[in-house]
Amino acid sequence: MVKIVSLTALAWRLFAPGSYRRIVLPLLVRNHLMKGFLYMNVRDHWKHKLPWAMTIFRATLGPGIVLISLAWQSGLLLAACIVLALLSDIFDGVLARRWHVVTGLLRRCDTIADTIFYAGVILVVLLRYPATVRHAWPLLVVLVAVEIAQHLFSLLKFHRLASYHSILSKIWGLLLATAMIALLGFGWDKLLNIAIAWGILCNLEGFTMSFVLPAWHHDVPTLGYAIWLRRELEYQAEVASKTQVVGI
Repeated sequence: MVKIVSLTALAWRLFAPGSYRRIVLPLLVRNHLMKGFLYMNVRDHWKHKLPWAMTIFRATLGPGIVLISLAWQSGLLLAACIVLALLSDIFDGVLARRWHVVTGLLRRCDTIADTIFYAGVILVVLLRYPATVRHAWPLLVVLVAVEIAQHLFSLLKFHRLASYHSILSKIWGLLLATAMIALLGFGWDKLLNIAIAWGILCNLEGFTMSFVLPAWHHDVPTLGYAIWLRRELEYQAEVASKTQVVGI
């Protein structure tokens, strides 16, 4: 667009009448530039809003799936809700990173939305499959306990909820969604214990990351990366302290 405006300006300067040229040319250039800036603002505004819309949609779907379960008997409808939540969970992060609109607040809200949604899913499972829950209750109790513990520890240490989005947690999201689709959609509960056990492992990793890291960070893919990040931050702090000493 800049090239087109430049060439138009050059042609007008060479061939248009003097007085007319002096009046109209600035107006044409200004209009083109204003349209470009407006387009950029609308585009950026839209890109910022879409990941947030997906996150809010997933949080809303938590109580929504409970209401759907009470209103309709179809398990396939519940499975469809879980598929939609899974897609929103994948693409809100993918699009935010691609468009460079990732923020710590967005990632924390993403974690909260996941928690709200799967709390609703667990309530639906309690209502529809109480016998399955009775068989899995020891693992469920451990999962809830470590989930609460790791977030409380993060709040006490960093004054923020943990939001690491590690590789293990992404695998857990896929496992949990698959297990819930199999259970609610088709009455098959074989993957439930595996998903719960993997969730316990993820929360233990998150707890360890919070213990290792000296400051809050989001999107920490592995425990090894957390250890490397701690060393890097300690090295930077050491270099900064030496620089201050030399300056004195």
